[in-house]
Amino acid sequence: MRRFWTAAVLTAAMACAAAGSAYAQGWVQEGTGWKYLQGSDETTSLKNGWFWLDGNHDGISECYYFNEEGWMLADTTTPDQCQVNADGAWVENGVVQLRSSGPGGAMITQSGSAAGQTAGTDQTAEAAGPGADQTAAGPGTAAGPGQSAAGPGQTAQGPGAPAGPGAQGPGASDVSMSQADAEVVEENPAVAVSTGRVIDPTRPMVALTYDDGPQTDSGNRILDTLAAYGAKATFFLVGDRCASRAAEVQRMVAEGHEVGNHTYQHKYLQKLGAEQILYQINQGSAAIAAAGGGTPTLVRLPGGNKNSTVLANVHYPMIQWSIDTRDWEHKNAQKTINEVLSKVRDGDIVLMHELYDATATATETIVPELVARGYQLVTISEMAQAKGIVLEPGKLYYNFR
Repeated sequence: MRRFWTAAVLTAAMACAAAGSAYAQGWVQEGTGWKYLQGSDETTSLKNGWFWLDGNHDGISECYYFNEEGWMLADTTTPDQCQVNADGAWVENGVVQLRSSGPGGAMITQSGSAAGQTAGTDQTAEAAGPGADQTAAGPGTAAGPGQSAAGPGQTAQGPGAPAGPGAQGPGASDVSMSQADAEVVEENPAVAVSTGRVIDPTRPMVALTYDDGPQTDSGNRILDTLAAYGAKATFFLVGDRCASRAAEVQRMVAEGHEVGNHTYQHKYLQKLGAEQILYQINQGSAAIAAAGGGTPTLVRLPGGNKNSTVLANVHYPMIQWSIDTRDWEHKNAQKTINEVLSKVRDGDIVLMHELYDATATATETIVPELVARGYQLVTISEMAQAKGIVLEPGKLYYNFR
């Protein structure tokens, strides 16, 4: 029987490998809360998503959610509508989800002591599931002051040493991951895309796209909402607006969003000759790269307008849309919300504009509602790759169905 991962868990950030001090690395308790440090100070704490952690190096991991400040969430519902217990571990139907290496090195996910599914084919960051199945604390690394590499759900060794969150995670003591005890039911169809995120092609996904930025005020509100729900989007930027708002461009890239080219001056390309079209595209890409946005690989035509000259001279995949919110016209948050939520389907590309406060407000409703409906919120390139579509220069794309 197939058990699918929750959408936001599948879109979680990949966990990082360990390095640093034996004093600070690993689980650290601050008051009643817990953080997980990958290095020797607070700046290395895990943040913004799900991570598989094997705190005591016994081959069994549990999955934990850390917020944007690095605090492990416990006894609550995470922003992506998953449950975590009092120890902070991911729970489905009241049972802690565990993961370990099984026969032949395959990664196996178990619910408590019952066998689950194969989640990948090796024990590295290539493995699927919530985050990467790396041991975030390297072999022999202590998990924190007074601890003996103990993490959540494991009792710390040594007198007076604090345990991880909770004394012992539910189901942890009776799980054996040997071949005799663990049945591999079915391979998880999730794929690790080029961005390092894990997307499940069998679950619905949608690409939210925002044109005409960067625009600092509404743009950062949009980014805040996306960050709160582990969602990713594609921002099509106008080149000559980037230099003065480089910090926002760099934030987009740092938080895993895709940056595309919306020309240098937002010119309607169907009104231009070949030389002017090339100038708008090439200068747009150069300005975005100079602001720290990387070199774009996608273009959105201003207004979606095109003719044979445009198609012959834009040597990039051209991303159109399947849902047009017309937010630029009405500037009404509720109309934008209604347009998206009443029409959205798997594989849709949604057109919005970064310029408007109403669009930022609409995003604050659209994102959590799509997550609650089970959608994976992905970039254009992530969705194409997850669906096995190779984006071709000079071709128009309206959706990925």
